[in-house]
Amino acid sequence: MSAIDALCDFVGATRLIDVPDDVVARGRIVLADCIGCMVAGGIVPEVRQLIAHERAKSDVMEATALGTGERLHRGAAAFVNGTAGTWHDLDEGNLSTKTHAAIQIVPAAMAEAEAAGNSGSELLEAVILAYEASARLWRATTARLAVHPHGTYGPMAATLAVGKLRGIDPDKLANAAGMALTMGLAASRKTLNDGATIRNVYTGMSGRNGFEALALDEAGFSAETDAASSVLGSIYGSSFDASTAIADLGQTWWIRRNYFKRFASGRYTHGALDLVEKAKETSGASFTAHRIARIDVKTYFFASTLGQKSARTPFGVRFSIPMLMASHIIRGVAPLTDDCSAILNDPAVSELAQRIFVTESPDATAAYPDRQSADMIVAYHDGGTDRFSSDRTLGESDNPLSDQMLRNKFVELSGAVWGNSAEAAWDDMMDIDQVPDVGLMIDRWRTAIELE
Repeated sequence: MSAIDALCDFVGATRLIDVPDDVVARGRIVLADCIGCMVAGGIVPEVRQLIAHERAKSDVMEATALGTGERLHRGAAAFVNGTAGTWHDLDEGNLSTKTHAAIQIVPAAMAEAEAAGNSGSELLEAVILAYEASARLWRATTARLAVHPHGTYGPMAATLAVGKLRGIDPDKLANAAGMALTMGLAASRKTLNDGATIRNVYTGMSGRNGFEALALDEAGFSAETDAASSVLGSIYGSSFDASTAIADLGQTWWIRRNYFKRFASGRYTHGALDLVEKAKETSGASFTAHRIARIDVKTYFFASTLGQKSARTPFGVRFSIPMLMASHIIRGVAPLTDDCSAILNDPAVSELAQRIFVTESPDATAAYPDRQSADMIVAYHDGGTDRFSSDRTLGESDNPLSDQMLRNKFVELSGAVWGNSAEAAWDDMMDIDQVPDVGLMIDRWRTAIELE
C-alpha cells in the first residue's frame, strides 16, 4: 500500500468525533484565520480584477468570493479565495511539516461546502483531515530549495478535503489525489526575492486543480502507481520517505505544531522582528535609527536567505529582513493590510536597511525547526552595543498568540469588508461544528457586505 493509499484510508475512515478535542479546537482557529486572510485579500485591486475575469467565464454562481460577496463557480471561487488568502502573507503555517497546508485546503473546502450545503462539522472535519494527510506527505519530502511549497502538494490537499466532503470512497479518493499530485506547478521560491505576486496564484491553483482532479476521476482517468515517490521524491524533492508520512497516523497530529502570524511578512522574518520589538521595549524612545551604526542578525538558514537589503516591488518588502526591521524601527508596526508601498519608497528605511546584516548561524540551523533561534547585536555610533536573543518565534505552538490576539487579527482583516459583523463571523467560526449549513452562514456574511 502506498503512502497516498494509507492516508486516503485514514481520511475516509476518520470522523470528527475521533479527533482529539484540542485538535478540533485548533482546527476552528485555523479555519477562521484563513477566512480572515481570504476576506482581506479579496478587496485588493488585482484580486478584484481576477474575480471579474472569472465571473465573465461562467454563469454558474454557487460559491462566494469572500472579499466581495460575488458568486462564482466553485472551482473559480477556490481559485480567487486561495489567491486572496496569501496576498498579505498572513496565512498560518507549520515549520515542522514545512507547509502552509490550510490555505491550500480551506478555499476549496469552503467553496464545496457552500455549494453543496455541507454542515460546519463536515467542513471542519474535512479541513483537519486533509491538513494532516497533506502536511505529512510534504514533511516526508526532502524538498529542493528552489521550490516554493505553495501549489505543489496543494492540489492533492484540496482534493482530499473536497473528496471527504463528497463522501468519496477511499480508493477513488486515492486515484484523484494521485492525479492531483501530478497537477502541481513550477512553484519557484525565487518569486519571494523578486517580490513577484504570481506567488500568490500558486495557492489559488491548488484549489482549482483539486476540483479538476476529482472531475478527472469521475471521467475515468487514472493516476500513476505511486505519485508521491515520483513527484515528491524526484521532482519537487530529492527524496521521499513513505514511512515518515504514515508514522503514528491518528496518534500524532501535526496541526498541533502550526503557527499563526502577527506580521504581514514571510515567517522567516518574524524572529528578527520579535527582537526589534524586544529592543524597543527595553530601550524605549532611545532605540532610534540615528543612534544605530550597525545591526547584525544571526539566525537559521532559511531566515538567512531573506537577508537582501532592498526590494524590487512592495510585495518583495515582505521578504526582506533588513527592510522590515528598518521599517519597524523607523515607522513602527504597519497595519496588517498595508501594501508596503510606503516602506519601499521611504529613503530613511532604505538607508537603515543597508546597515543591517543577516547571516546564518550553524547552531541555529541545527536546532531548527524545534527552535527558531535569532540573535541580534546592535552597535551604536557612541560605541555602545546591545544584544537581544530569542529561541522561539511568537505565534509558534509553544509560544502562542493569545486567543484575543487571534480574534483581533480576524476582526482587523475582515472588518474592512464586514464592518461590525466581523465579530459575529468570528463567533460563527468558533461554533462552526454547530452550523447546520455552511451556505446559509456565508449568505449572512454576504448580507453584511451589502449592509456596509
